[in-house]
Amino acid sequence: MSWLRTAASAYSHMTADPEWPKFDIVENNKSYEKRHYHPFTCAAYSFTAKSGDEPVMSNLWKLVKYTQGGNADDKVLKICLPIMVKVRPLLTAEAENQFTIMLILDKDNNASPPPTPTIEGVFICHQPEQILYAKRFGGFAKENDWKRESAKILDACKELSINRTEVISATYDMPMKLFNRHNEVLVAELSENIPNDAAVNVS
Repeated sequence: MSWLRTAASAYSHMTADPEWPKFDIVENNKSYEKRHYHPFTCAAYSFTAKSGDEPVMSNLWKLVKYTQGGNADDKVLKICLPIMVKVRPLLTAEAENQFTIMLILDKDNNASPPPTPTIEGVFICHQPEQILYAKRFGGFAKENDWKRESAKILDACKELSINRTEVISATYDMPMKLFNRHNEVLVAELSENIPNDAAVNVS
């Protein structure tokens, strides 16, 4: 049950700000919502694992410690929903996937540099202005749900110029919320700085 304590601690100083991270809806259809995201800043931690649910929760505490004073300023930081996890599946069944957990820092920490992490492995990630395609779904999402919805968003965007090597999962709700839960999978439109590597199987 340690993951429940980690989740409760993570959400204790988290807010749901409808204006942060800031994005504009460019297009909305039954398959996806196309969004123009403005830059935002995250505390992040990367790791590799063959599966996602338990490793994500067991590594989340490192980011929680950073936001609760594990930084050069001993500062408690506010964070905003959603919690995002970038997943880069590898091509063979035996290989481990690459995960990056991201806690979005609030507006104040985007306007000025956030404090330097003192927790090993935690780093500051500046997300650039970008176009993301998002697909929403409900329920208490588990790894198989994320894989299924990731496959759906990749298929929905198969005619678009997107980065097919990476899918972002996002959860917007507190653990105690039982109904009408808000989860999303997102993929990024290609830019000059994102190579279009071969597509991968996320099923």
